[in-house]
Amino acid sequence: MLGLTRYSAKGVPGETVQNALFIANQGMDGDFHAIGGKRQLGLLSTEERQWMDAQSEDDTLGLCFGRYKENVLFDANPLSGLVPGSRLAVGEAVLEISDITKHCFAQCPLFSKGRDCILAGRNFFAKVVQSGFVRIGDCAKPEPELEPKTKKEKP
Repeated sequence: MLGLTRYSAKGVPGETVQNALFIANQGMDGDFHAIGGKRQLGLLSTEERQWMDAQSEDDTLGLCFGRYKENVLFDANPLSGLVPGSRLAVGEAVLEISDITKHCFAQCPLFSKGRDCILAGRNFFAKVVQSGFVRIGDCAKPEPELEPKTKKEKP
């Protein structure tokens, strides 16, 4: 894991932190999204962040560039192939992918031109299912054994 950012309020620049407490059923301690619900944390890979950062002001950017802010920045590998319900062990915490992609805004110039946003299907939202400290440099790995258990039907 390469980055942790806490946002104390909407519209306020984020604070890069070296470690954070992730609280089950809430989110990152001190982050304004830490109110529970489905989208407690925003996750993004370095590939998408680098692409976003490389865009010039002359390019037609979508609204997401100003609105989407990740809490956790990962190497692309741990996020590859995750779907809602997948679990990811990060440091001492366990996250569950709750949603993939930010929904497009009708007022977005890309949406109105029928163009796809690079974030479509590439950014993730998660909820914290096991509390714990997460630190820059912690490994993140999908945990198949942590996948939600489905009830077996009786024969």
